[in-house]
Amino acid sequence: MISFTLFLSLLIAGLLEIFIPVILSIWLASKIGAKWGVFFIGAAMWFIAFLVRTPINTYTSLWVYYNFEGALYIYLSIAIPSLTAGVFEEGSRWLAFRFLTKDHRLEDGLMYGAGHGGIESILLVGISVLSTAITAYFYPLSFTAAQLDAIAATPAWMAFVGLWERLAAISFHIGMSVLVLESFRQKQPLYVGVAMASHFFFNFSAVYASQWGVIWSEVVATVWGAVALWYVWTTWRSNQAAPSPSLAAQSPDAPAPPTPV
Repeated sequence: MISFTLFLSLLIAGLLEIFIPVILSIWLASKIGAKWGVFFIGAAMWFIAFLVRTPINTYTSLWVYYNFEGALYIYLSIAIPSLTAGVFEEGSRWLAFRFLTKDHRLEDGLMYGAGHGGIESILLVGISVLSTAITAYFYPLSFTAAQLDAIAATPAWMAFVGLWERLAAISFHIGMSVLVLESFRQKQPLYVGVAMASHFFFNFSAVYASQWGVIWSEVVATVWGAVALWYVWTTWRSNQAAPSPSLAAQSPDAPAPPTPV
């Protein structure tokens, strides 16, 4: 059995990893009018991308294991999954905005990112952490002695490091969703390539930094998440400052509407 302190830390972290994306999405829907349908599209497209890239990652990891060694093995082991994340996750965003969403509103770009990053947090982390906490505390015999010892040796604060990483990742996913959406709004296909490259370097740098300790990995992820949020903020402000079509039509340079007779 693990300590109550560790159990409580894992329980709180797991619940937050599940409910923060939900709360964020409720806020986006109520405050700025983002559509719930876009949340579920984002979640579904993440899941499809996950199903596609998982067997590719499995096959290529075995290929790298049997054909490379040393530093090249390490680099390729990190680079290939990072590449598939960039290509398939950003590609899925492009497909969603191209074929599945009627409007290209900035609000829905934010909601798409919440769905994409949120379902990843819920399925890959939150549920797993909750399951580990409940099983290790109430049903410890479900684990082998070695497994239980490894879990019990985990510092309680480490549970919140995982939560920290999810917050950074969700922020990054929202930023990339807005970037891909802007490729349609601004008619700049290059933005999709920038999103793919950014996703690759986000994954690669965060995983590579873990060799110096988990905190360094999270610091790197936080920097990427902060940059993504800065991009979202500046894009949002620019969008809010732009004149609406009705105001533009009333500008001095616009021709006056015909006077009814």
